[in-house]
Amino acid sequence: MRTVSFLGLVLLLAGCEGTSGPEAQFDPVAVRQPLNLARTLGPTLTLAGVDDTFQLRLAFDGATGRTIFTTPTDDTVLVARVFQFRGLYYFVENGTHGADWVHAAHIGHGQVQGLGTGYEQMRALSEQTRNGAFSELVRFRSAANDSLRLRFDRRQLRSFYAAQLDSLPIYRLLGAERPTAPAEVPAPPAAPVLGPYPNPAQQQTTLDFPTAANRLVTLYNNQGHAIRTVPAPDARLTFSVADLPAGNYVVRISGADAGAAPLVRRLLVQR
Repeated sequence: MRTVSFLGLVLLLAGCEGTSGPEAQFDPVAVRQPLNLARTLGPTLTLAGVDDTFQLRLAFDGATGRTIFTTPTDDTVLVARVFQFRGLYYFVENGTHGADWVHAAHIGHGQVQGLGTGYEQMRALSEQTRNGAFSELVRFRSAANDSLRLRFDRRQLRSFYAAQLDSLPIYRLLGAERPTAPAEVPAPPAAPVLGPYPNPAQQQTTLDFPTAANRLVTLYNNQGHAIRTVPAPDARLTFSVADLPAGNYVVRISGADAGAAPLVRRLLVQR
């Protein structure tokens, strides 16, 4: 088996195969008691498929209830609030314009199926909704049928998500490092930045910082040319990538500590 590259990992986790973003999104989804998957699964995972193997690190941010999935090179690949319902784990991610994405996964018996396939599952939901399914959940539909807002109902949507998982590959869960104590696993305190997420991005992406500070965020294309520079004085920066061609980009973060080297993160823009 081979170990997938970062780009391969991102494409695998995001399931991005189409040329446009999912038309359907959910109104904000309330998760009353988000699960701490870093406690459930352990802080490190190795997932083995038929042709590939990859590693993930998990941390839980108790302040937001989000489980954060990163690669060993600190690339953030998934940030989600997680809950369980009737045998499925549901991952609630930030979408665009204040909406949410939700995808489901099977986790158990040493196997994982569907983790990180939010893009693929939301595309399938969009197609079915355009064709008349879930009409009772639709709150808004644009005249061109290219923007849909739905109310999330876990009971009504459970069969949809279960059907989606039937077509997704199964990965064996290897060598999970389980925590020795039941205490909450916090987000790594040394992490200077969380994100960008979502990654791949289509419309916008977000960076989270530990504190507000005078920072500059510069986006470079894969030829090393600066595309734009954005000030980031607050603890969170969300910026648009809607006008960018599909491809790989580098995000450079500087200025929080004059004596520190700039931070560099990778970003994939998908169309």
